[in-house]
Amino acid sequence: MKSMAYIICLVLALVAMSAEAATNKRSKKKLMPVLSPYVIAIGYHSTDVAFKAIRARNDVTNKPNARPFGWQQRSGAWYVVNEKPNLEWAFTEPSHYAHPSLIKRMIDVGSTDHVYVDMAFRCGAANRHDCDKLLTEFKEVNLLIRKVYQKKYIVSTDGKPAWDGIDSLE
Repeated sequence: MKSMAYIICLVLALVAMSAEAATNKRSKKKLMPVLSPYVIAIGYHSTDVAFKAIRARNDVTNKPNARPFGWQQRSGAWYVVNEKPNLEWAFTEPSHYAHPSLIKRMIDVGSTDHVYVDMAFRCGAANRHDCDKLLTEFKEVNLLIRKVYQKKYIVSTDGKPAWDGIDSLE
């Protein structure tokens, strides 16, 4: 009788351990986050402070009355600053509908395997609708950037570009 109780306890323990292992495997799959390779942060407490600090630096390229990369035919006056080859700050000019606002973007194109566009956004416009509109425009531009570079570098199994859209962002 004692050995029967021991066997039952052993079987129950094995079943419990097996169930726990299966639960852990499932939860690990569900909890594994997809991490972006970058975490873009503005790093300044206001748009005005960021503009003055970035503009005063001598290791950046300032472009008044310019367009953010990939902007195409969208409206608005911008002051663009390129900090590195793939890091861009875009500040709205006073005539812009969503002024004062800024966008900081990191655009990383790995020629055959990835296209990342990460962005931080701060909008100080009085009208929340203008902020939403500006954010939507940048999301569309970021998608366009990804698609153009995917077309340039990423091909389907038959060797054709993965996307059949525009060829240039300028």
